[in-house]
Amino acid sequence: MAMSRPEALQQVATLPWYHSIDLGDSVVTNGQYDHRPYLSHYGLPVDLHGKTVLDIGAASGFFSFELERRGAQVTATELTQWQDHDFAPTYQPDQTPEEGYRYLHQPFDVAKQILGSQAQMKWINIYDISPETVGVFDVVFCGSVLIHLTDPLKALCNIARVTREKAIVATVIQQHESERSIATMVGHESGYCWWIPTRACFELMAVAAGFVGIEWMSDFQLNYRDQPTGPYHGVLHAYPTTDGWTERTRHRDQVCAAYHDATNEQSIPEMLANVRRQEQEKANVTVGRALQAALINVRQQEQEIVQLKDLVAAYERGRFIRLMRFLNRVRHPRS
Repeated sequence: MAMSRPEALQQVATLPWYHSIDLGDSVVTNGQYDHRPYLSHYGLPVDLHGKTVLDIGAASGFFSFELERRGAQVTATELTQWQDHDFAPTYQPDQTPEEGYRYLHQPFDVAKQILGSQAQMKWINIYDISPETVGVFDVVFCGSVLIHLTDPLKALCNIARVTREKAIVATVIQQHESERSIATMVGHESGYCWWIPTRACFELMAVAAGFVGIEWMSDFQLNYRDQPTGPYHGVLHAYPTTDGWTERTRHRDQVCAAYHDATNEQSIPEMLANVRRQEQEKANVTVGRALQAALINVRQQEQEIVQLKDLVAAYERGRFIRLMRFLNRVRHPRS
């Protein structure tokens, strides 16, 4: 049931907001994050008139409405139920299913009503996104979703399948060791966040998902609203074809070559040979230590033999002396 603007504004303060959204008339929602100071980091196209855009994991809708403001025809997606998240068995809910449903549904609907937005919401899991379920879009935006997925690569594959021109993907990344292609598992801690890749890993994941061109847009700390701390983020633009590239776009082969260190460049036989060589070196060290111990033992035994010989010699000398004394007594008996 449609609400009037005054009715919708009355609900704003009662709702749980993920995004801070300017609703006009000096009303800004009390979101966990205020993305407005960080917009330049995402590299959103200035003019999206005539373009279709898919906003995956829209939450309260900040990016959906921003993309629409730039002229796009926007379709947003979000989970139907809070329990549809990739939760581990160890996850401790901080809200009831009813509260989760309200968090996912009502803020977007209320903001859409107040802003007079034409953005359409589709309730679907990112794992189920495909050309058949949502269609294909000129631009696909996915912000801060991959961190919450047990299988972010599958999600990127689905994003690639529904992207016609460009995908804009942001996620939490490691601030250091950007050139190493690794991802840190953090799912054991919260049961809600899972993988934190390095920049190299993030880019190579996009390559593995089928994108042809990769453009690193930015990395920055996305602070919580009114706080000096927040998760470190990386943003990349991924292209399914060679159309629309900029001077900063690199071909997938260049991306792969940039991160092929000595280990990655080895063939499987070479890697196996290295493993065998390392095992042999360990075995040689073990044998060497055993030989050294045996040598020490032999030396100790040799020392013991010398000592025994000395004892025997001393004993024999004692016997000889006693014999001579006996013979002397026989030859020269006392009167």
